[in-house]
Amino acid sequence: MRLLFQRLVSAPQAKHTRNPAKRVIPIAVLPLLLAAVLPILAALYLADRQTRQDEIAYLETLADETLRRGINSRMQLVQALEAMKREPSTPCSPANLERMRQISAVSLHLRGMGVIQDGQLRCSTLSASPRPEAIDGKRFVTATGIEAWTDARLPFAPEQPFNIYARHGYATIIHPEVILDIPRKSPDIVIGLVISNPKTVTRERGKVLPAWLERYTPHQSAVIDDGTHLVVFKASKEHNIAGVAASLKSGIHRSVWRTALFLVPIGLFGSALFGYAVVVLTRWGLSVPAQLREALKRHDMYVRYQPIVDMRTGRWIGAEALLRWQKPDGTHVPPDEFIASAEKVGLIQDVTRYVTDIVLRDLPTLLKIQPGFHVSINFSALDMQEGGPIDYLRERLHRLQIPPETLIVELTERGLFDMAQTQPLLEAVQAMGVRVAIDDFGTGYSSLSVLESCKLDIIKIDKLFVAAIGTQAANSPVTTHIISMAQKLGIELVAEGVETQAQADFLRDSGVQYAQGWLYARPMAIEELRFKLRPMPI
Repeated sequence: MRLLFQRLVSAPQAKHTRNPAKRVIPIAVLPLLLAAVLPILAALYLADRQTRQDEIAYLETLADETLRRGINSRMQLVQALEAMKREPSTPCSPANLERMRQISAVSLHLRGMGVIQDGQLRCSTLSASPRPEAIDGKRFVTATGIEAWTDARLPFAPEQPFNIYARHGYATIIHPEVILDIPRKSPDIVIGLVISNPKTVTRERGKVLPAWLERYTPHQSAVIDDGTHLVVFKASKEHNIAGVAASLKSGIHRSVWRTALFLVPIGLFGSALFGYAVVVLTRWGLSVPAQLREALKRHDMYVRYQPIVDMRTGRWIGAEALLRWQKPDGTHVPPDEFIASAEKVGLIQDVTRYVTDIVLRDLPTLLKIQPGFHVSINFSALDMQEGGPIDYLRERLHRLQIPPETLIVELTERGLFDMAQTQPLLEAVQAMGVRVAIDDFGTGYSSLSVLESCKLDIIKIDKLFVAAIGTQAANSPVTTHIISMAQKLGIELVAEGVETQAQADFLRDSGVQYAQGWLYARPMAIEELRFKLRPMPI
C-alpha cells in the first residue's frame, strides 16, 4: 500500500519536472536566434537603404556632370549663332565660311557650322558641295526658339548622326557623343541629355525610356523609381535642359544579396561581434576630422614630386607637388579620399598651407641645382577665398625671398565656376608673379569666354583625353580641340598621364611642348629629385 501510494505521488511530480525542461530549451534558443538573426536583418535593411542612397548619389553625379557639359555645349552653340548673326557678309560667302571655321575650331563641342534655309543646309564648313543638302532627322523647336534636329543624317556623312541647332539662318553641327564621354561603372548605366520644353532626348548612351520623360516635370530635378530602374534628373531652368542618369534596380538587389552572404556567417558568431564592428566603424567614420588634424600635426602627410618634361629636349623643367598620407599603422589613404574629406569638413585650407610650407622648404635647394626650375601646387576651389591660402602664399614668398615665377598654382575647372569670386583672386596670384594653371582641363564646364577672361598661363590636358589618343574612343577628337584652342589663345599646354611613346609623339607633333606621366618619371621623394637633377660627372 505504501509503495502504491509513493508511485501515485511520485508520478505527477516526475511529469511536473519534465515539462519545464522542454520549455526552457526553446525559450533559451529563441534569444540566441534573435541575437544572431536581428543584427543580420537590421544590416540587410541598412545595406539596402545605403546601397540605394549610394546608387542615387552616383547617378546624381553622372546627371550633374552631363548637365554641366550640356550647359557648356549650349552656351557655345548659342554664342556661335549670335556671333554669326552680327556678321555683315553674305551668308555663304568665303569670308563667312572662314569665320564659321574659326568659331568651330575654338569650341570643344562644335563639329562645324553652316547656313540653313527651308530645312536644308545651303553651305557648311563640313562639305564643299555647292548644292543645298537636305537634313534627315527629328525636327522640333525648343521653348527658347532654337530650331533643332536630332539624329540628323547629312549626305556627306550618312552613317554619322549629328545634332543640329539653328537660329537667325545659321546652324551649329554637334557630334552627339562629345559630352557623353563620361566613365561609367557599368555599361548598363544610362546617361542622356534632355530638352525640358518640349521634352526631347537629344543625346543618350543606353536608352532613355519614354515613361521616364512622362514622369519628369520640366525644370525640376527629381529621383524617379519606375519599379525596374532608379532614374535621376538634374535640371537647369535657365538653359531649358536636364541631365539624366539611370540604373537597373536588379544591380542594387544583387549588391544587397552579396552583402547578405557576407553577413550571415558573421551573425552566427553573435550580435556582440557585430555590435563591436559597428562601434569600430562608427568611431572611425566620426573621427575623420580628428584624424586629419592629427596627421597634419604629426606630419604623417608628405609630398612626392612628379617631374614635368620638355618633350623636345627630354629635360625636366619642373614638377607637380602631390600630397600623400601614410597612417601610423603603415596604411596609405588614397589622395582622392582624404582631399574630399578635407573639403567636406572644412580642413582643405589647412592642407593647402601644409603643402605650401613643404614646397617652399624644398624649392630653394632645387633652384640651386637648376635655376628656373618650377613647382606647381594644387589649390582646391574652396581655397579661392579672401584670407585663404593665397594670402598665406604671398606672405611666405615675401618672408623667404623665393622668386615667385618658380611657383605655379593649379586650379581645377570647378574652381572657375564662380568667376565673380575667383577672378580677383586669380589676378592677385598673377600680380605676385606666380603663374596659374587650370588642371584636368576638358572634364568640367569652362567655356572659351571664361578662359579669355581669366587670362590663364597654362592648361593641363586631363589624362582621360591623353589615354584616348590612338583609340576609337568618342572623346579622342577633344584633345585636338583643346590643343587648337590653347594655341589660339597663346596658353602653354602640359599633357598629364602620358604613358606611351605613341601618346608622346602625337602630342609633340600636335604642338604640345610639356608633359608628365609614367613614361618619363613616377612621383618621387625630394631626395631622389635632387639627385636626378644634379648634372652627372663627365
